[in-house]
Amino acid sequence: MKHLVDLIGTRLKLGDASPPCRLIDIGGGTGNFAQALMDRHPSKFVTTVVDPFLDPTASGKDVKGLDFVKESAEVFMSTNPDDNDGSSKEDAAWRKGYHKVLLKEVAHHFKASDRVKIFKGMYDALETSNDSNNASSSSSSLLIVTRPQVEIDYPLWDEARQVWKENQPSATDFMAELEQAGFVNIQQTLEPYPCQIPLDRWQSMVRSKFWSTFSNFSDEELEAACQTIAKDYAERVDKDGILHFEDRLVFISAGK
Repeated sequence: MKHLVDLIGTRLKLGDASPPCRLIDIGGGTGNFAQALMDRHPSKFVTTVVDPFLDPTASGKDVKGLDFVKESAEVFMSTNPDDNDGSSKEDAAWRKGYHKVLLKEVAHHFKASDRVKIFKGMYDALETSNDSNNASSSSSSLLIVTRPQVEIDYPLWDEARQVWKENQPSATDFMAELEQAGFVNIQQTLEPYPCQIPLDRWQSMVRSKFWSTFSNFSDEELEAACQTIAKDYAERVDKDGILHFEDRLVFISAGK
């Protein structure tokens, strides 16, 4: 996780941030990753973790500068924190006065028809960057971390790769939608890193449908797929039965 913390910190320029910088971590779950970012850049910023499936115990974490909101990203598409929409001022306060937005492995879950509206809501309430070493107002303020639509290296089979493609927006799609929402200085990079796992462990994970991609297949189809994987990736399995492949992350940064 340290490598990913460093990559995200660099893309969001968290090392250059200065108080009262605030990061919104959309879909941040337990807050463990947000805490790792804060530990890496102490006293640089505070964080609000926003997650619709928030564990009730998460908000009780005693971490200075880290708070939690049980809400979905879709709230950004329908309401303005300054509008009289029925929310109390206290409830809506977290939706303004922030300087950075992180969407780590979550944006692909948004409905395609909603994404521009969600991004627009985030853009409208985003404060101009206060990076201490960058006077430009278009420095990185929002970061999407996702995966490629096509150029993936996971040990899959043709039908699974097609399902993946149909459910994973492309980086080009995200970039166009961010531009429609008003963001500028939109850039993307691809970060590959080596992974390894015992082949039998990977096959077991496929059979258990650990990714939603695999829920589109019957148990019989998955069993056959496991045999296909063993055959097609035989050259990537070492003498100890370890399967080697690349994980590839797409980083899309944008500014205001």
